[in-house]
Amino acid sequence: MECEICGKEIKGRSYTILVEGSEMIVCSKCKEFGSEKPITEIKKIKLKKKVNQTQKPIEFVEELVENFSQIIRREREKRGWSQAELAKKIQEKESLIRKIENGEITPEPEVVEKLEKLFDIKLREKVPEVKLEMKKSNFTPTLGDVVVIKKKKK
Repeated sequence: MECEICGKEIKGRSYTILVEGSEMIVCSKCKEFGSEKPITEIKKIKLKKKVNQTQKPIEFVEELVENFSQIIRREREKRGWSQAELAKKIQEKESLIRKIENGEITPEPEVVEKLEKLFDIKLREKVPEVKLEMKKSNFTPTLGDVVVIKKKKK
């Protein structure tokens, strides 16, 4: 086993210390960099971590249909309206309508509601509930597992 501070192999007894709220296993030389806690407190901290790992399932109620921009343009053109006329009818800017129809932006829920009501169409669909199952394992992620390094372009 290696010391989590200096990286040297731990010979003899290892120490579990707290450094700024993080639990670390260190050698006898590095134990002074944190405060050594009694075993009972360390077990409580480990229990708290396990409780936090259980996550609630992610729920998506409604989501915009994939081709919402084409539907909005088609409905507007079917009625013979310009983008400016549509913008006035829903009390929004013409530039917003142009960006929505070009697929440059995703409209806010309030704008989607206005468009659905005006055109009497549905632009949102129900998405089934997604459940994530956390497998119990001994894997403890490190900073390297979480960080994505972006390389500079030359």
